[in-house]
Amino acid sequence: MSEPATEAEKETITTHELLERSARAALELQREDGSFPPGRNGVYGEPETPVRTTSHWLTTLSKVYDITGDEVFAEAANDAADYLLSDEARPYGYTFHSRNAEGKDKADGLIGQAAPLRALARANRIIERPELYETATSVFLAHPFSDRVGLWEKVEVNGNSLSFDRTVNHQITFAAASTDLCRDNQEIEQRINSFLTGLKTNLQIRSDGVIRHYVRPQIRDSFINLLEGFRHWQLLLNEIAFCYYTLTEEHRRKEVGYHPINLYGLARLKQCFPDHDLWDNQVIDQAVDYVHSSEYLSMFNNTSQKYGSMLPGIQTAYALFIFNDQDVDELQKWIIKDIQDKFDSGSNLFTSNAIDPHFQAATIYNITTLPDINVQI
Repeated sequence: MSEPATEAEKETITTHELLERSARAALELQREDGSFPPGRNGVYGEPETPVRTTSHWLTTLSKVYDITGDEVFAEAANDAADYLLSDEARPYGYTFHSRNAEGKDKADGLIGQAAPLRALARANRIIERPELYETATSVFLAHPFSDRVGLWEKVEVNGNSLSFDRTVNHQITFAAASTDLCRDNQEIEQRINSFLTGLKTNLQIRSDGVIRHYVRPQIRDSFINLLEGFRHWQLLLNEIAFCYYTLTEEHRRKEVGYHPINLYGLARLKQCFPDHDLWDNQVIDQAVDYVHSSEYLSMFNNTSQKYGSMLPGIQTAYALFIFNDQDVDELQKWIIKDIQDKFDSGSNLFTSNAIDPHFQAATIYNITTLPDINVQI
Protein backbone atom coordinates (compact mmCIF):
# COMPACT_ATOMS: atom_id res chain seq x y z
CA MET A 1 0.00 0.00 0.00
CA SER A 2 1.35 3.41 -0.93
CA GLU A 3 1.95 6.06 1.72
CA PRO A 4 -0.58 8.92 1.96
CA ALA A 5 0.46 12.06 0.12
CA THR A 6 2.07 14.80 2.18
CA GLU A 7 0.74 18.36 2.05
CA ALA A 8 3.64 19.28 -0.24
CA GLU A 9 2.64 16.53 -2.66
CA LYS A 10 -0.99 17.64 -2.90
CA GLU A 11 -2.21 19.91 -5.67
CA THR A 12 -5.08 22.37 -5.34
CA ILE A 13 -7.39 22.64 -8.34
CA THR A 14 -11.05 23.53 -8.83
CA THR A 15 -13.88 21.10 -9.41
CA HIS A 16 -14.25 22.47 -12.93
CA GLU A 17 -10.57 21.75 -13.58
CA LEU A 18 -11.08 18.25 -12.21
CA LEU A 19 -13.97 17.74 -14.61
CA GLU A 20 -11.85 18.95 -17.51
CA ARG A 21 -8.97 16.64 -16.64
CA SER A 22 -11.24 13.61 -16.48
CA ALA A 23 -13.09 14.59 -19.64
CA ARG A 24 -9.81 14.98 -21.53
CA ALA A 25 -8.65 11.58 -20.29
CA ALA A 26 -11.98 10.10 -21.33
CA LEU A 27 -11.45 11.22 -24.93
CA GLU A 28 -8.97 8.36 -25.20
CA LEU A 29 -11.69 5.92 -24.18
CA GLN A 30 -14.31 7.05 -26.69
CA ARG A 31 -14.90 4.58 -29.51
CA GLU A 32 -15.48 5.18 -33.21
CA ASP A 33 -19.26 5.03 -32.87
CA GLY A 34 -19.19 7.70 -30.14
CA SER A 35 -19.83 5.28 -27.29
CA PHE A 36 -17.73 4.59 -24.21
CA PRO A 37 -16.79 1.18 -22.76
CA PRO A 38 -19.75 -0.25 -20.84
CA GLY A 39 -19.79 -1.05 -17.15
CA ARG A 40 -21.03 -4.14 -15.31
CA ASN A 41 -23.71 -2.53 -13.12
CA GLY A 42 -21.36 -2.33 -10.16
CA VAL A 43 -21.50 -5.19 -7.70
CA TYR A 44 -24.26 -6.94 -9.67
CA GLY A 45 -21.85 -7.83 -12.47
CA GLU A 46 -24.52 -7.62 -15.16
CA PRO A 47 -23.39 -7.09 -18.77
CA GLU A 48 -24.40 -3.55 -19.72
CA THR A 49 -24.51 -1.88 -23.09
CA PRO A 50 -22.61 1.41 -23.53
CA VAL A 51 -25.80 3.45 -22.97
CA ARG A 52 -25.28 4.40 -19.32
CA THR A 53 -21.54 5.12 -19.42
CA THR A 54 -21.92 7.04 -22.69
CA SER A 55 -24.76 9.05 -21.17
CA HIS A 56 -22.73 9.93 -18.10
CA TRP A 57 -19.77 11.02 -20.20
CA LEU A 58 -22.06 13.04 -22.46
CA THR A 59 -23.24 14.97 -19.39
CA THR A 60 -19.61 15.66 -18.42
CA LEU A 61 -18.39 16.47 -21.94
CA SER A 62 -21.24 18.93 -22.47
CA LYS A 63 -20.51 20.66 -19.17
CA VAL A 64 -16.78 20.88 -19.88
CA TYR A 65 -17.45 22.33 -23.33
CA ASP A 66 -19.74 24.89 -21.69
CA ILE A 67 -16.94 25.78 -19.23
CA THR A 68 -13.97 25.84 -21.60
CA GLY A 69 -15.36 26.46 -25.08
CA ASP A 70 -12.86 23.90 -26.38
CA GLU A 71 -14.32 22.40 -29.56
CA VAL A 72 -12.72 19.02 -28.89
CA PHE A 73 -15.31 18.50 -26.15
CA ALA A 74 -18.16 19.65 -28.39
CA GLU A 75 -17.10 17.15 -31.04
CA ALA A 76 -16.88 14.32 -28.49
CA ALA A 77 -20.26 15.30 -27.01
CA ASN A 78 -21.88 15.28 -30.44
CA ASP A 79 -20.41 11.85 -31.17
CA ALA A 80 -21.72 10.49 -27.86
CA ALA A 81 -25.14 12.00 -28.58
CA ASP A 82 -25.13 10.38 -32.03
CA TYR A 83 -24.60 6.99 -30.41
CA LEU A 84 -27.56 7.52 -28.07
CA LEU A 85 -29.74 8.43 -31.05
CA SER A 86 -28.66 5.33 -32.96
CA ASP A 87 -30.70 2.20 -33.59
CA GLU A 88 -28.20 0.23 -31.53
CA ALA A 89 -28.95 2.30 -28.43
CA ARG A 90 -32.71 2.49 -29.02
CA PRO A 91 -33.52 -0.40 -31.37
CA TYR A 92 -37.34 -0.19 -31.46
CA GLY A 93 -37.84 3.54 -30.98
CA TYR A 94 -39.16 3.16 -27.43
CA THR A 95 -36.72 2.87 -24.51
CA PHE A 96 -32.93 2.59 -24.46
CA HIS A 97 -31.26 -0.83 -24.52
CA SER A 98 -29.18 -0.61 -21.33
CA ARG A 99 -28.33 -4.17 -20.29
CA ASN A 100 -28.09 -7.78 -21.43
CA ALA A 101 -28.67 -9.67 -18.19
CA GLU A 102 -30.34 -13.04 -18.66
CA GLY A 103 -33.91 -13.13 -17.36
CA LYS A 104 -34.10 -9.35 -16.86
CA ASP A 105 -35.50 -6.52 -18.97
CA LYS A 106 -33.12 -4.96 -21.46
CA ALA A 107 -34.22 -1.44 -20.50
CA ASP A 108 -32.94 -1.97 -16.93
CA GLY A 109 -36.07 -0.51 -15.42
CA LEU A 110 -36.18 3.21 -14.79
CA ILE A 111 -32.53 3.43 -13.77
CA GLY A 112 -31.37 2.38 -17.22
CA GLN A 113 -33.36 5.23 -18.77
CA ALA A 114 -32.49 8.00 -16.32
CA ALA A 115 -28.91 8.55 -17.53
CA PRO A 116 -29.74 9.06 -21.23
CA LEU A 117 -32.70 11.33 -20.38
CA ARG A 118 -30.46 13.53 -18.24
CA ALA A 119 -27.61 13.55 -20.75
CA LEU A 120 -29.70 14.36 -23.81
CA ALA A 121 -31.66 17.11 -22.07
CA ARG A 122 -28.56 18.86 -20.72
CA ALA A 123 -26.55 18.40 -23.91
CA ASN A 124 -29.36 19.94 -25.94
CA ARG A 125 -29.04 23.19 -24.02
CA ILE A 126 -25.28 23.37 -24.65
CA ILE A 127 -24.64 21.90 -28.09
CA GLU A 128 -28.07 23.03 -29.34
CA ARG A 129 -29.49 19.97 -31.05
CA PRO A 130 -33.30 19.96 -30.69
CA GLU A 131 -33.54 16.28 -31.65
CA LEU A 132 -31.84 15.42 -28.34
CA TYR A 133 -34.62 17.07 -26.36
CA GLU A 134 -37.28 15.52 -28.61
CA THR A 135 -35.88 12.00 -28.14
CA ALA A 136 -35.59 12.38 -24.37
CA THR A 137 -39.14 13.73 -24.15
CA SER A 138 -40.46 10.83 -26.23
CA VAL A 139 -38.76 8.25 -24.01
CA PHE A 140 -39.98 9.93 -20.82
CA LEU A 141 -43.59 10.05 -22.01
CA ALA A 142 -43.42 6.40 -23.10
CA HIS A 143 -43.32 5.45 -19.40
CA PRO A 144 -46.87 5.19 -17.98
CA PHE A 145 -47.34 7.18 -14.80
CA SER A 146 -50.02 6.60 -12.16
CA ASP A 147 -51.26 9.67 -10.33
CA ARG A 148 -52.96 7.33 -7.87
CA VAL A 149 -49.74 5.78 -6.55
CA GLY A 150 -47.34 8.46 -7.81
CA LEU A 151 -45.03 6.01 -9.59
CA TRP A 152 -43.74 5.25 -13.08
CA GLU A 153 -43.90 1.90 -14.81
CA LYS A 154 -40.92 0.21 -16.45
CA VAL A 155 -41.03 -0.14 -20.23
CA GLU A 156 -39.14 -2.76 -22.21
CA VAL A 157 -37.14 -1.76 -25.30
CA ASN A 158 -39.96 -3.06 -27.54
CA GLY A 159 -42.52 -0.82 -25.84
CA ASN A 160 -44.13 -3.38 -23.53
CA SER A 161 -45.13 -2.02 -20.10
CA LEU A 162 -43.66 -4.06 -17.23
CA SER A 163 -45.51 -2.58 -14.24
CA PHE A 164 -44.09 -0.27 -11.60
CA ASP A 165 -40.44 -0.04 -10.71
CA ARG A 166 -40.54 -0.78 -6.99
CA THR A 167 -37.08 0.52 -6.06
CA VAL A 168 -37.01 3.95 -4.42
CA ASN A 169 -33.69 5.12 -5.85
CA HIS A 170 -34.80 4.15 -9.37
CA GLN A 171 -37.95 6.24 -9.12
CA ILE A 172 -36.14 9.22 -7.57
CA THR A 173 -33.25 9.09 -10.04
CA PHE A 174 -35.62 8.88 -13.02
CA ALA A 175 -37.58 11.89 -11.80
CA ALA A 176 -34.46 13.91 -11.02
CA ALA A 177 -32.90 13.08 -14.39
CA SER A 178 -36.02 14.34 -16.13
CA THR A 179 -36.13 17.76 -14.48
CA ASP A 180 -34.31 19.37 -17.41
CA LEU A 181 -37.19 18.31 -19.67
CA CYS A 182 -40.00 19.98 -17.74
CA ARG A 183 -38.95 23.54 -18.53
CA ASP A 184 -40.67 23.35 -21.91
CA ASN A 185 -43.27 20.66 -21.25
CA GLN A 186 -46.13 21.12 -18.79
CA GLU A 187 -47.12 17.44 -18.90
CA ILE A 188 -43.66 16.38 -17.72
CA GLU A 189 -43.71 19.07 -15.05
CA GLN A 190 -47.11 17.85 -13.84
CA ARG A 191 -45.96 14.23 -13.61
CA ILE A 192 -42.86 15.07 -11.63
CA ASN A 193 -44.92 17.30 -9.33
CA SER A 194 -47.37 14.43 -8.79
CA PHE A 195 -44.45 12.08 -8.12
CA LEU A 196 -43.20 14.42 -5.38
CA THR A 197 -46.66 14.42 -3.81
CA GLY A 198 -46.68 10.62 -3.92
CA LEU A 199 -43.33 10.49 -2.14
CA LYS A 200 -45.02 11.72 1.01
CA THR A 201 -46.37 8.15 1.21
CA ASN A 202 -43.98 6.15 -0.97
CA LEU A 203 -40.77 7.36 0.69
CA GLN A 204 -40.24 5.57 3.99
CA ILE A 205 -37.28 5.79 6.38
CA ARG A 206 -35.95 3.79 9.28
CA SER A 207 -36.02 5.37 12.74
CA ASP A 208 -32.51 6.79 12.28
CA GLY A 209 -33.25 8.37 8.89
CA VAL A 210 -32.01 5.70 6.45
CA ILE A 211 -34.20 5.71 3.33
CA ARG A 212 -35.90 2.36 2.73
CA HIS A 213 -35.08 0.52 -0.50
CA TYR A 214 -38.63 -0.16 -1.68
CA VAL A 215 -41.58 2.13 -2.29
CA ARG A 216 -44.61 1.70 -0.05
CA PRO A 217 -47.85 3.00 -1.59
CA GLN A 218 -51.17 2.65 0.20
CA ILE A 219 -52.39 -0.98 0.04
CA ARG A 220 -55.84 0.05 -1.22
CA ASP A 221 -54.21 1.90 -4.13
CA SER A 222 -52.16 -1.18 -4.95
CA PHE A 223 -55.36 -3.25 -5.07
CA ILE A 224 -57.01 -0.74 -7.38
CA ASN A 225 -54.03 -0.85 -9.73
CA LEU A 226 -54.19 -4.65 -9.73
CA LEU A 227 -57.77 -4.42 -11.04
CA GLU A 228 -56.50 -2.24 -13.87
CA GLY A 229 -53.85 -4.75 -14.95
CA PHE A 230 -52.57 -8.07 -13.61
CA ARG A 231 -48.99 -6.95 -14.32
CA HIS A 232 -49.28 -4.80 -11.17
CA TRP A 233 -49.38 -7.82 -8.82
CA GLN A 234 -45.79 -7.14 -7.72
CA LEU A 235 -46.87 -3.90 -6.07
CA LEU A 236 -48.86 -5.97 -3.57
CA LEU A 237 -45.93 -8.34 -3.09
CA ASN A 238 -43.92 -5.25 -2.27
CA GLU A 239 -45.73 -4.88 1.07
CA ILE A 240 -44.52 -8.31 2.14
CA ALA A 241 -40.99 -7.62 0.90
CA PHE A 242 -40.93 -4.27 2.71
CA CYS A 243 -41.70 -5.88 6.06
CA TYR A 244 -39.39 -8.87 5.53
CA TYR A 245 -36.37 -6.82 4.54
CA THR A 246 -36.79 -4.63 7.61
CA LEU A 247 -35.27 -7.50 9.58
CA THR A 248 -32.20 -8.30 7.49
CA GLU A 249 -28.81 -6.71 8.18
CA GLU A 250 -27.68 -7.22 4.58
CA HIS A 251 -30.62 -5.19 3.34
CA ARG A 252 -29.85 -2.41 5.78
CA ARG A 253 -26.30 -2.22 4.41
CA LYS A 254 -27.77 -1.91 0.93
CA GLU A 255 -30.03 0.93 2.07
CA VAL A 256 -27.10 2.77 3.64
CA GLY A 257 -25.13 2.37 0.41
CA TYR A 258 -27.94 3.83 -1.68
CA HIS A 259 -28.62 6.69 0.73
CA PRO A 260 -26.33 9.20 -1.08
CA ILE A 261 -27.93 8.31 -4.42
CA ASN A 262 -31.37 9.01 -3.01
CA LEU A 263 -30.27 12.27 -1.40
CA TYR A 264 -28.59 13.42 -4.62
CA GLY A 265 -31.79 12.82 -6.59
CA LEU A 266 -33.96 14.48 -3.96
CA ALA A 267 -31.63 17.49 -3.92
CA ARG A 268 -31.94 17.87 -7.68
CA LEU A 269 -35.72 17.69 -7.38
CA LYS A 270 -35.74 20.31 -4.64
CA GLN A 271 -33.54 22.59 -6.72
CA CYS A 272 -36.04 22.38 -9.59
CA PHE A 273 -39.25 22.25 -7.51
CA PRO A 274 -38.32 24.37 -4.47
CA ASP A 275 -41.89 25.25 -3.49
CA HIS A 276 -43.29 21.73 -3.20
CA ASP A 277 -44.50 20.94 0.31
CA LEU A 278 -42.61 17.62 0.35
CA TRP A 279 -39.57 19.55 1.56
CA ASP A 280 -41.43 20.55 4.73
CA ASN A 281 -41.77 16.87 5.65
CA GLN A 282 -39.77 15.80 8.70
CA VAL A 283 -38.81 12.60 6.87
CA ILE A 284 -36.63 14.63 4.50
CA ASP A 285 -34.90 16.40 7.38
CA GLN A 286 -34.17 13.08 9.10
CA ALA A 287 -32.78 11.58 5.90
CA VAL A 288 -30.45 14.54 5.41
CA ASP A 289 -29.33 14.58 9.04
CA TYR A 290 -28.39 10.88 8.83
CA VAL A 291 -25.26 11.76 6.79
CA HIS A 292 -23.62 13.01 10.00
CA SER A 293 -24.10 9.67 11.78
CA SER A 294 -21.15 7.42 12.61
CA GLU A 295 -22.65 4.60 10.55
CA TYR A 296 -22.86 6.75 7.43
CA LEU A 297 -19.34 8.12 7.89
CA SER A 298 -17.96 4.61 8.39
CA MET A 299 -19.17 3.74 4.88
CA PHE A 300 -16.25 5.73 3.45
CA ASN A 301 -13.68 3.50 5.17
CA ASN A 302 -15.55 0.22 4.73
CA THR A 303 -14.21 -1.81 1.82
CA SER A 304 -17.00 -4.36 2.33
CA GLN A 305 -19.64 -1.72 1.46
CA LYS A 306 -20.40 -2.99 -2.02
CA TYR A 307 -23.84 -1.55 -2.72
CA GLY A 308 -24.95 1.84 -3.87
CA SER A 309 -23.05 5.00 -4.68
CA MET A 310 -19.61 4.86 -6.28
CA LEU A 311 -18.89 8.51 -5.39
CA PRO A 312 -20.84 8.99 -2.14
CA GLY A 313 -18.85 12.01 -0.98
CA ILE A 314 -19.62 14.05 -4.09
CA GLN A 315 -23.29 13.12 -3.96
CA THR A 316 -23.49 13.97 -0.25
CA ALA A 317 -21.81 17.32 -0.90
CA TYR A 318 -24.48 18.25 -3.46
CA ALA A 319 -27.28 17.18 -1.13
CA LEU A 320 -25.91 19.34 1.68
CA PHE A 321 -25.37 22.23 -0.75
CA ILE A 322 -29.06 22.19 -1.69
CA PHE A 323 -30.75 21.15 1.55
CA ASN A 324 -28.54 22.90 4.12
CA ASP A 325 -26.87 25.62 2.06
CA GLN A 326 -23.61 24.17 3.39
CA ASP A 327 -20.51 26.36 3.24
CA VAL A 328 -17.64 25.66 0.86
CA ASP A 329 -15.32 24.22 3.52
CA GLU A 330 -17.84 21.54 4.40
CA LEU A 331 -18.46 20.66 0.74
CA GLN A 332 -14.72 20.33 0.19
CA LYS A 333 -14.43 17.75 2.95
CA TRP A 334 -17.00 15.47 1.33
CA ILE A 335 -15.59 15.80 -2.19
CA ILE A 336 -12.05 15.15 -1.01
CA LYS A 337 -13.21 11.89 0.61
CA ASP A 338 -13.94 10.54 -2.87
CA ILE A 339 -10.80 12.01 -4.41
CA GLN A 340 -8.61 10.36 -1.78
CA ASP A 341 -10.30 6.99 -2.14
CA LYS A 342 -11.34 6.83 -5.81
CA PHE A 343 -9.29 9.22 -7.96
CA ASP A 344 -6.25 7.95 -9.87
CA SER A 345 -4.05 10.99 -10.48
CA GLY A 346 -2.04 9.03 -13.04
CA SER A 347 -4.98 8.49 -15.37
CA ASN A 348 -7.06 11.46 -14.12
CA LEU A 349 -10.02 9.11 -13.80
CA PHE A 350 -12.03 7.88 -10.80
CA THR A 351 -10.88 4.28 -11.26
CA SER A 352 -9.16 3.52 -7.93
CA ASN A 353 -10.69 0.95 -5.56
CA ALA A 354 -13.37 0.22 -8.15
CA ILE A 355 -15.54 -2.86 -8.50
CA ASP A 356 -16.59 -1.52 -11.91
CA PRO A 357 -13.89 0.94 -13.13
CA HIS A 358 -15.55 2.06 -16.38
CA PHE A 359 -18.81 2.84 -14.64
CA GLN A 360 -17.18 4.46 -11.60
CA ALA A 361 -15.06 6.74 -13.81
CA ALA A 362 -18.15 7.88 -15.70
CA THR A 363 -19.98 8.90 -12.52
CA ILE A 364 -17.80 12.01 -12.26
CA TYR A 365 -20.81 13.66 -13.96
CA ASN A 366 -22.15 14.12 -10.40
CA ILE A 367 -19.76 17.05 -10.00
CA THR A 368 -21.50 18.98 -12.79
CA THR A 369 -24.22 20.16 -10.40
CA LEU A 370 -21.78 21.50 -7.79
CA PRO A 371 -20.33 25.04 -7.68
CA ASP A 372 -16.73 25.52 -8.80
CA ILE A 373 -14.71 25.20 -5.60
CA ASN A 374 -11.13 24.34 -4.67
CA VAL A 375 -10.21 20.73 -3.87
CA GLN A 376 -6.94 18.88 -3.35
CA ILE A 377 -5.64 15.92 -5.34
